[in-house]
Amino acid sequence: MDEELIEISEEIFREVISRLTLHLRFMDIALNRYVFAADATEFRCDGRVFHYAPIALIRMFRNDPRKVTRGYLHIVLHSVFQHQFFAENRKPSLWNLASDIAVEEVIRQLGLDCTKQDDDEEMVRILERIHEEVPVFTAAKIYRWLENRETDEVRLMVPLFHFDEHDIWYLLRNVRGSRDMLFGEENRDDFAAEGNNIFEGASHDTGESEEKEDPDQKDAEIRQIRNALQDWKEISEKIEMDLELFQKEHGDRTDALIQSLSALRREKYDYSQFLKRFMQSGEKMQINDDEFDMIFYTYGLRLYENLPLIEPLEFRETENVRELVIAIDTSGSVQGEVVQSFLQKTYNMFQQRENFFSRFRIHIIQCDMVIRDIRIIETARQFEEYIHSVEIKGLGGTDFRPVFNYVDEEIKNHRFRKLGGLLYFTDGDGVYPKHKPSYKTAFLFTSDEKNTSVPPWAIKYILEGEE
Repeated sequence: MDEELIEISEEIFREVISRLTLHLRFMDIALNRYVFAADATEFRCDGRVFHYAPIALIRMFRNDPRKVTRGYLHIVLHSVFQHQFFAENRKPSLWNLASDIAVEEVIRQLGLDCTKQDDDEEMVRILERIHEEVPVFTAAKIYRWLENRETDEVRLMVPLFHFDEHDIWYLLRNVRGSRDMLFGEENRDDFAAEGNNIFEGASHDTGESEEKEDPDQKDAEIRQIRNALQDWKEISEKIEMDLELFQKEHGDRTDALIQSLSALRREKYDYSQFLKRFMQSGEKMQINDDEFDMIFYTYGLRLYENLPLIEPLEFRETENVRELVIAIDTSGSVQGEVVQSFLQKTYNMFQQRENFFSRFRIHIIQCDMVIRDIRIIETARQFEEYIHSVEIKGLGGTDFRPVFNYVDEEIKNHRFRKLGGLLYFTDGDGVYPKHKPSYKTAFLFTSDEKNTSVPPWAIKYILEGEE
């Protein structure tokens, strides 16, 4: 690669970042975050490395500097909203377009002269039309809107909002265990590219190795991306806080950005991670690989002819569900299909992560103004049967207190021994208990449109439609 072209390209990036920082001081960290690599034919970014083609970049900047400036901001906003990290389990064509639409609306509302394009009229028309049906303009909600559009209609939108390629977002989808590593709770590793020099560590090697990929190397890449996710999460939170200082200066031009960041803060990366708060420690019969020394085991097999020196430990302490209360608000608009979906999702999370003890008790309670039905589940088969045959009972007003009274009475009578907590699935306002219970409580809402507040002692969780 011609070093002179790389030097010119890096100067262009410095110029673009300087222009944007001048107008968007609250985004200074985000704008200076990438490592640049001149190793691609198209613009693409995974949240850590900005890949580009020097000749294409120089030509575009010479013909239309504002297009490069807008495109760079477009890519940075993808990272700020963490679009590349939410790409799993979504249809790429729709998620790519939804993400592009979300960032272009923010750019449009910011109204910077250095990002304006002459052909924005058709884009604005489409954005205004989407706004009529999608009040909260996030990529996740736009994605669901696009799912109901005709294929030809979607295809015509793509060129209007496209700037960078997103194929790099999907490279981890087929890596076994990558999602657990990416969204897991392991300690964060130090990320090498933390320095202030945005060009430090850039790779300009265009050669492709034909060797098979090392699994350890893939694990290291996943850890780096996980760290990048944490970095962008912190950057997004800082931008949201800084916007409070700069909002008077920008007026309502930052409303779309504030709204998107607020929605992002409420979203959870993994519903199963949320459920971990309601699990109890205990021993479960399974091989404990963490405390098993394979060296002594194989040494014994060699020395004493198939007689191991040690045996694997059979018990392992894990975080699992032993006792849990799931309450369902049956006051009106929570219909059977929605309840089934919620219960199925919860059951699937327990099953995937082996979070059931061999013995457990889950109390599923239906309640509107009074308790209408109580079902105690003690086996996986009972849970499955309940999900498929659940019949909603009630449809009156909403009063949360009867469920809490029931749980308190069960605790008083020593019928609960290892209660993990209470999950209350609801869709609106109700009468809350005046006093904090002795167990963890979460209210799970189907949407945030009512902006329902919960008591300070309870957890509020917003279940998106796709969850």
